Amino acid sequence: MKRKRRTYEELDREISSLRIRLEETEQALRAIRTGEIDALVVSGKRGEQVYTLQGADHSYRVLLEGLNEAAITLTADGTILYCNGRFSEMTKISAELLLGSSVQSLIKPAEREMFVRTLHQSAEGPIRKEFCIQADDHSTVPALFSIKNLELGGMSAFCLVVTDIRERKRTEEALQQSEQHFRKLFLDGQRMQNELRRLSREVLRVQEEERTRISREIHDEIGQALTAISLNLKKLETNRKPSEVKKNLRSVQQIVDKATDFIHVFSRQIHPSMLEDLGLFPALRSFIRDFQETTGMRVIMKFSGAVGHASVEQKAAVYRIVQESLTNVLKHSGTRKAWVTIRKYQEGITLDVADRGKGFELAHASEIGGRRQGMGLLGMRERTHALGGKLTVLSRPGLGTRLRVYFPLSPPLGRN
Repeated sequence: MKRKRRTYEELDREISSLRIRLEETEQALRAIRTGEIDALVVSGKRGEQVYTLQGADHSYRVLLEGLNEAAITLTADGTILYCNGRFSEMTKISAELLLGSSVQSLIKPAEREMFVRTLHQSAEGPIRKEFCIQADDHSTVPALFSIKNLELGGMSAFCLVVTDIRERKRTEEALQQSEQHFRKLFLDGQRMQNELRRLSREVLRVQEEERTRISREIHDEIGQALTAISLNLKKLETNRKPSEVKKNLRSVQQIVDKATDFIHVFSRQIHPSMLEDLGLFPALRSFIRDFQETTGMRVIMKFSGAVGHASVEQKAAVYRIVQESLTNVLKHSGTRKAWVTIRKYQEGITLDVADRGKGFELAHASEIGGRRQGMGLLGMRERTHALGGKLTVLSRPGLGTRLRVYFPLSPPLGRN
């Protein structure tokens, strides 16, 4: 019984002693923070060593505590002798826990070896290098370490100023993204400029070809007709027989009728006057009827709603796009059947031209039939965009092609 009482008394004394030591330790840590003591005893492999804080007097500590930058003092082996509040905020660890701990444990594992080498290299002169700190909340803080080797009480130590560069990194990333964005815009602009130059050259080439074709057609058809009429009129001058005169007159009449038909068809190809006189749908019906007769292709037309509020330019664009699209179907699809659908909605009109031919890869949309597109798809797209519309192409090899054009309609007068 007496032995047990003595044991309890010993335990009570040990607990009291531990409490006193703990309180003394906490007081010492607070004293180090406030500059009330000038040395720190650190136990290591070589036993206890005293590190004096001669350069860390009260005014110096007050200065460091007031800095926006984090500041720490290290022993030669990386033990933290002192840190200000900013470093504690950066690491999310209280200063009491940081003092006496190893700074390497706060560095990103992949960078620890380089950090130790950098500390030793600072003996040759101050060094500035970026490392990542692993905070206690598992976040990573990129920081710039300014390291200087110094002497504390005859022993080697390090003074570090640590700058949080997260904001700078975010700014650099934003600048990089912005630079990439503008570089892409610049390259897109250059590509579009080159495409416009090519398109301009193509326009000039097509115009010249069209002038040549018109000249040839007029020369061949109208020139021959006028020559035939002239010959028949000369025959009338020398021929006095009524029957021959009638025969020559009938021949002249037939030649004139043929020339008139040619002029009518030719002028409609150059500019569809029916578009202005009768409207979009009758003009398209007439064109598609002639297109079917000329090519043997079957075209199924569907119209819904009136497009009276469409501008003259929009109607002309729809007409020309139908012409170009059906020509593309004839040349490239490998099929002899197409669908043309025009629908009018409250806000706009849509045009669909579809086929069930061989189709193509959209990635190679700029190359049709093994050659660069001329005034085809690109021309239709430019014509559509110029009038505020949108053109899309859907196609897959073996599944045909669908071209869709949308034009917004202006509200009729008297409505918002």
